[in-house]
Amino acid sequence: MFSLSNAIKLMIFGGLLALGMVVVKACQAPEGALDRFAVGSLSKLTSLDAPPLQPTLSMTTPDGTVTLADYRGKVILVNAWATWCAPCVVEMPSLDELERLRGGDDFAVVPVSLDRSLEEAAAFYDRTELSNLPLIHDGTFAINANLELPGLPTSIFYDRNGRELARLPGEADWASEEALALVDYLLSQ
Repeated sequence: MFSLSNAIKLMIFGGLLALGMVVVKACQAPEGALDRFAVGSLSKLTSLDAPPLQPTLSMTTPDGTVTLADYRGKVILVNAWATWCAPCVVEMPSLDELERLRGGDDFAVVPVSLDRSLEEAAAFYDRTELSNLPLIHDGTFAINANLELPGLPTSIFYDRNGRELARLPGEADWASEEALALVDYLLSQ
């Protein structure tokens, strides 16, 4: 038989359960603006609470040197890669396609080779017919430590002022629908 005391206990239990659900929901981190793009090949896309500063180091190109600050005013996707890194090799054609589709005055893909020499990266570009990406090499390998990279490949988005927006460790399909949507969103901000 259902008594009044059982009804009161049930109401108290239900109230505590509802309160617990509210507390759990309140303690969860709010969903970030870029979280909705962490799907498909971008599922590992994250934002750091305290991202490292954009490095100021000089990197080598066939025409001289470049720094990431040279790209101020553009949204950029920095990709640390090497020819000896299998996931990097797989990913490079999609980065080349992303640069072809979205590169310009407002956006650039900035691939930074961590090979032993610029010539190794150049030979890879020739073999794989990469024609849209700039050839950039970090012979000091300092970018690895400065960006606190977990491994290769790692891709990092920066806003027009050089502030890190998000990063993705590992391989991604940068010509995918979700990647293009993410870049379009970042360009609209």
